[in-house]
Amino acid sequence: MGEVIMGCNCRSKDINGKVKVEKTPDSPCIFCAHKHIATAKQLYDLEIGYKDINKSHAIGQLILAAWHYDKEYHNLALRCREIWLRMENLEDVSASLEELQQGAWQLVVKANEQS
Repeated sequence: MGEVIMGCNCRSKDINGKVKVEKTPDSPCIFCAHKHIATAKQLYDLEIGYKDINKSHAIGQLILAAWHYDKEYHNLALRCREIWLRMENLEDVSASLEELQQGAWQLVVKANEQS
């Protein structure tokens, strides 16, 4: 079986725009993690009373974000896990998701400033 590629098709590109490294679901990547967190937040915000299938999709997005964070930002991976477990219990996680998304965005901004 071949290498598993991210569903979001995120790949590192060289200076000429050619794919140089394809990312797997557990490859450290703050950019992928941010996209997954933003998606989870949007799915969560779509439904009043938050129930049904969006919950499962949002939890899945947080799991993917945690995989990307785990090796380099383990504390953020744990934060993703904490939030998805609260979602499973139908707790209100709006503020927690907002805080997580803001933190994820700050990592992206910092990385872009350094490159």
